[in-house]
Amino acid sequence: MGHRFFVDGVGNLYIENIRIEDDGKWQCEAEDAFGFVVQGKPILLTVLDPPKKGYLMIDNRILDPGNPFIPVKENADLKVSCVVDEGNPKPTLSWELALGSMALLDMPELPLEVLNLTETAIDQKVGARNDAHMAKVLRAHHNATLTCLIRHIALDKPLNVSVLLNVQYTPSFAISREPGFGFPIREGMPVSLKCDVDSNPKAKPVWQKDDTDPPVLQSPDGFLNFTEIRREHSGWYKCIARHMLGRFSSIGYFLNVHDMEVTQEPEFDVGELSSTGRQVEVSLGGAVQLACPPGTSGCWARVEPGTGRLEPIGASQELRLDNVIYQEGGEYRCVAPPKENVKKLEAIRNAMSVNVLVTGQPTINPTNKSITAVYGQPLTLTMEFCANPEYSKVLWIAKNQRVYRPGDADKTILAYGITNTSYSHCHQAVLFLTKVTAADVGEYNFIVRSSHGLAEGSFFVNMTYASGYGGLSPETSSSNAPRLVLTTIYINVICLLILMMINC
Repeated sequence: MGHRFFVDGVGNLYIENIRIEDDGKWQCEAEDAFGFVVQGKPILLTVLDPPKKGYLMIDNRILDPGNPFIPVKENADLKVSCVVDEGNPKPTLSWELALGSMALLDMPELPLEVLNLTETAIDQKVGARNDAHMAKVLRAHHNATLTCLIRHIALDKPLNVSVLLNVQYTPSFAISREPGFGFPIREGMPVSLKCDVDSNPKAKPVWQKDDTDPPVLQSPDGFLNFTEIRREHSGWYKCIARHMLGRFSSIGYFLNVHDMEVTQEPEFDVGELSSTGRQVEVSLGGAVQLACPPGTSGCWARVEPGTGRLEPIGASQELRLDNVIYQEGGEYRCVAPPKENVKKLEAIRNAMSVNVLVTGQPTINPTNKSITAVYGQPLTLTMEFCANPEYSKVLWIAKNQRVYRPGDADKTILAYGITNTSYSHCHQAVLFLTKVTAADVGEYNFIVRSSHGLAEGSFFVNMTYASGYGGLSPETSSSNAPRLVLTTIYINVICLLILMMINC
């Protein structure tokens, strides 16, 4: 047994200088009065050996602990392993992901799967290992801290090892103007155009006018400052940026400068579009004004999303959209009256087509709604939402505080995948409750996140009982409420949109 072990006369075992090899099951054997060997109940001895440290690996390569960053490209697949080579009993490993300072604020506390992170414990003989996996790294993960927590019964507080995610993503552009969009620009006014570029690594914005150098010098911070703007400054402006992943460009913005004597002119004149494109960007809630070319007769129609049909929206050559919403984005055309020949009509339709692009923070409809469900019956909650730039995260938070991403399901709730609506940048999300019970009554939240902000909508689910249900009949109800008969009527409405010949 060795010099470290001593058994006294009554069967007590003493072990000096306990070692890790002493860990395991111990059992006492003795002879009874008749010479038979009897065994005592096995005793499990656990020798505590706390882990000293852990380390991170990518592709079986140990990361340098002195380098706090992991460079990774947007949309890439990332797997980080946390490994501990010691500890008895085996330590427990888990992951935390804390979004950086550039992430959106006021987000609820979310589990790892909502942050696009899953973890897998890997069994090994000595120590422990846990792999964190991101199937798709998002730009929202830039500057996020990925931390492995090492817990052990012999530790007062967990050890940790962490790394920062340095996400490399392509440029996105935000163009602003002073005075703001919707205000007519006249000769002699001071005007400033600003281009903001969000990318990693950072990329410098460079202005172009009609694919050439702008008429005024650009400031280092992305401003084009016109001290006294002139008519010849009109044209298509766009912002480009050179990035390690390539050359990128914003959509075009048409700057229209009117003569000083003009008292009221549309800000966007289709007749002056250059060959570089026919697209105008307007911020959510902003205004845009379109006009048919001078010397032509025509009026405005909108190309209906999904059907491609033209819907007349006025008998004027000028069209102004105020408080623009996402559903008003799309293609608009200045259409000639039927008195002009077919060839000219077709030419004007092609030449006078303008695409209105709406950008801004996400919106949700409905934002707040109360709905009554029938006990024991299924319930469908539907949210329509729009976002441009596109959404980066969509989730449902059920009454029980469980979070569902599109495609998630359990025995009682199914979150359907996101579907597109006929409107550009607009989508639909559905949460399906298979059988409503009293436990399902309460608030259900729907959250959409994009690089431009956060939107939240909610349903409050009430519950009632169908007529004849024994648990709440008129005879047993303490409220003496009349018998409730629920009738669900499904109305299918078929709309036929016919564009008549436009006579302005």
